[in-house]
Amino acid sequence: MANQDQLNLGMQVVCLMTQNQMLKQQNAMLRDLRDRVDSVGDRLWRMERRNATGPADQAGTSKRAAQRRHLARAQSAARKRPSKQA
Repeated sequence: MANQDQLNLGMQVVCLMTQNQMLKQQNAMLRDLRDRVDSVGDRLWRMERRNATGPADQAGTSKRAAQRRHLARAQSAARKRPSKQA
């Protein structure tokens, strides 16, 4: 019976060693995958940031600023004119 127990224990040790080796390989692969995903995320973030200040956005901003300036001038001119109250 002791020989059978030792054989059984030896087989379990071999199985555990192979499982441990497979888990280490999977961890290494997952680390590599995570690093690649992080680098892709960084690239996308840089691209979005670069495109956020594109010419289309600047054109819309300058148009809104011009409208505000026009409105401010009109209000200023209205204040300068004397009111016709008598």
